[in-house]
Amino acid sequence: MTATLRPAAERRASIPMRFVSAALRLTPTKRHYTSLEWMRSQYLQRVYPTPAALTRVLRRRCTVEDYEVDGVRTLTLRPRSGASTRHIIYTHGGTYINELVSPHWWIIAALIKATGATVTVPLYRLAPEHTFREAYDYLASVYQLVLRTTRADDVVLAGDSAGGGLAVGQALHLAGLGLPRPGRLILFSPWLDITGTNPNIPQYDRADPMLAVPGAVEAGKWWAGREDPQHQLLSPVFATPAALAKLPPVSIYQGSADICMADAIAFEKLLLDVGHGVEFHQYPGAFHVFVGLPWLPESRAVFKNVRRVA
Repeated sequence: MTATLRPAAERRASIPMRFVSAALRLTPTKRHYTSLEWMRSQYLQRVYPTPAALTRVLRRRCTVEDYEVDGVRTLTLRPRSGASTRHIIYTHGGTYINELVSPHWWIIAALIKATGATVTVPLYRLAPEHTFREAYDYLASVYQLVLRTTRADDVVLAGDSAGGGLAVGQALHLAGLGLPRPGRLILFSPWLDITGTNPNIPQYDRADPMLAVPGAVEAGKWWAGREDPQHQLLSPVFATPAALAKLPPVSIYQGSADICMADAIAFEKLLLDVGHGVEFHQYPGAFHVFVGLPWLPESRAVFKNVRRVA
């Protein structure tokens, strides 16, 4: 089954979405991602960051296991009531260089509320100190640990931004290892091409209040290490048709005011070309990872849909 679910052309962003987008334009984030000098000064000689603390809401709603897999901190949150058989492995975004922040916990809380799923959060090691090779070995270990208690069909790989790209990469990597295929991919504003070469990016860059290509590409190079940035585990838009055909069903939730839109559209086309099951939900005027604010009307619509597919 394939479905491209695009809102009617006359629909506009909600008033809250437009308000937050205007506020984001007043922050320095986009300017920072435009400046390679700023990026290098901030990240190449830094103190390695610490993830945001778990919220009180999640501690109240879930039992929390905090442990290590392959020496890397990992958390599993299990709903105290209303639990389903689903188990979501959620990889956070941050252009592979930034730690998990509070809005990621808000996304995870919304996922648990919508689905009743147990959620495992792998705190994979970040660039520039580390590269993708370390992350994939670790994530494969996390997946195999989850499979001890959960059927593969009940496992969902999910993530936002870079974490969305990492979720796709995980599925490709797991297939390469001959491990059972997870049940679904859920991708929020996924970053699917670290090269930044899609010719359609500029039309979205003008509307994007947060991101810019130069800084993102620089972060991608750090994450790649010495590998080709077009490697399918770094940029899934370059995966072969045979590899794409092995992916589980995919759900993409993407805003139009986001430079990642261009590659999400390209990825959808690649999946459709191989006859793959994909749902692509587009939200006019929505900024990058808008689901990090779960109270937005568009975000509520996303999690309502996630309840159906997951």
